[in-house]
Amino acid sequence: MNRVSIITPNAAFEEHAYSAAPELMSPGLRRWKEEYDRIDPAKVVADTAGEGVDVVCIGPDLADELMLELASAFDRDRPEVGVILAAEPTAQLWRSAAQVGVRDIVSADADPDVLRRALERALETVDRRRANLIADATPDTPRSRVITVLSPKGGSGKTTVATNLAVGLARTMGGKVALVDLDVQFGDVAAALQLSPTHTMAQVASAGTIEVTLLKVLLTPHASGLYALCGAESPAEGDDVTHGHASETLGLLAQEFAVVVVDTAAGLDERTLAAIEVSTDLLLVCTSDVASVRSLRKELDALDQLGMTGPRRHFVLNRADARVGLEPADVESAVGMQAALSLPSSRSVPLSMNLGSPVVESEPRSPVARQLQRLVEQFIDPEVPSRAGQNPVAGPPRRWWKADR
Repeated sequence: MNRVSIITPNAAFEEHAYSAAPELMSPGLRRWKEEYDRIDPAKVVADTAGEGVDVVCIGPDLADELMLELASAFDRDRPEVGVILAAEPTAQLWRSAAQVGVRDIVSADADPDVLRRALERALETVDRRRANLIADATPDTPRSRVITVLSPKGGSGKTTVATNLAVGLARTMGGKVALVDLDVQFGDVAAALQLSPTHTMAQVASAGTIEVTLLKVLLTPHASGLYALCGAESPAEGDDVTHGHASETLGLLAQEFAVVVVDTAAGLDERTLAAIEVSTDLLLVCTSDVASVRSLRKELDALDQLGMTGPRRHFVLNRADARVGLEPADVESAVGMQAALSLPSSRSVPLSMNLGSPVVESEPRSPVARQLQRLVEQFIDPEVPSRAGQNPVAGPPRRWWKADR
């Protein structure tokens, strides 16, 4: 079966890739014609992927602009094919590559083991997506739920929602729930749960090969029955965690746990995009102020433009009773989604975060805890209807801010 092909004029890289993973390579592994750098990228895709290739490696010796155009064409015309780039993995290239579905970026002169792992990760992602499509086509096939909690701005209550949801689910489902802190540089999951982890996501980045047995060692148990994979202890260590690390970690945990809850950094970094790709549900959190609402609307638009419309979307309005001139209905209209629930302001929340005891445990009778428990129940009982992104408020999003110029 054809697995990996390379689009590059560089014959030396073909030899390097073949020596790194000969059993993964397609016959005639390097697909290159002189006109590839000037014809419609869609024609290159049709020419390259026509024989059933699973992963293409684009580069080296191609301009970044051409590599991204080819990657975009694969993402548009053959989304089942995984794409990695053989180029220097700069932050700027990563930002552009993540928007066109690139799975990984690896230096052209990388060590053979590094190149091999990048190819294997891309193939595993392709295989998991294929398996998920089969599972989706078979309604009776059980499937894990990956719930990624998102917010474009810090201070929205994202970690509060993620930790309380995970603890609430774990109390009901026993040891079947994992919580992953993908805010790897400045995450607060460990503090919010009063955990002192021996291992963190930093060990995932430094491990080389990621396996289920390794991940189980890295998890920190919580009294609720939850297992947490916490963020790195320093920003420098967290920076080593890549899109590939996040994608592989979540995929493996989803094989072992019934529910995986993912807390993320503000915005859409490469790790958050990796989480969205493997998610079944997105839990979007914002507060009732113009800046937060506007940012969430932009984030939703960005996800739509990236084609990330598969996961079910759920909207949580935090501090909904804040008297800042916006009513919940105004926020729902602007965002274009009905809120799955609204959380009231409460001193209990920052107090519980400071004490490391989720409010669903420390003050279960408080109004905010009762609302959070309602959220937990939506993800436990499949019969409970979810007011998700597919159930928008009628009409286009309402905007009370001036359009960007």
